[in-house]
Amino acid sequence: MLHLTTLKIEKYEKIGQAKYRLYLSNGEVIDTFDEIILKNDLLLKKELDNYLYNQVITESKIQEYYNACIKYITIRIRSTKEIRDYLKKKNVENEDIDYIVEKLSKEKFLDDNHFCECFIKDKLKFTTMGEHKIIFELKKHNISVDIIENNRYLMSEDILKEKIDKIITKQISTNRKLDKSKLRNKLYNHLLNAGYSSNLIVDRLNIHF
Repeated sequence: MLHLTTLKIEKYEKIGQAKYRLYLSNGEVIDTFDEIILKNDLLLKKELDNYLYNQVITESKIQEYYNACIKYITIRIRSTKEIRDYLKKKNVENEDIDYIVEKLSKEKFLDDNHFCECFIKDKLKFTTMGEHKIIFELKKHNISVDIIENNRYLMSEDILKEKIDKIITKQISTNRKLDKSKLRNKLYNHLLNAGYSSNLIVDRLNIHF
């Protein structure tokens, strides 16, 4: 940071939603946000000493990263790990990452339980993933065992059976010339790799073969 005495704020200019540009007496320009202006009473003080200058610069950068996270989350729901990784790629300090994550959590933009619920529903609806693979993917997001267990009911046996049946039916339809025993083995391995339990796979295969 620069070593300053006191700088006057010569002009305020609105440059976006809740975003302002401050023109300082030394010719420098600072982009900041309305909440930072209000928090630091800049409308009343209209000047920055060395400490306040550094504080406004730091808080403005953090707010910029915070806003970027919200945009990132609006594309699709994110896990806490994804946000931390996103900020690390931007070379944000660990202390600032902790602050941003805590703020996002308090304001309900981040919620790993909600993420877990949405993740499971999405994978059940739009992929062929079974229970074990879904759980494996959730753990890669650092979702806790407790949160996963609390949402495990979403992967009911009836839903998993229905998914397996659809896969089996489709494969039987497209592999009519394949020997039944070979097709059964092929399906068993395919479903096992997709994350379904061996017992449930055998149960459904016995019905179709």
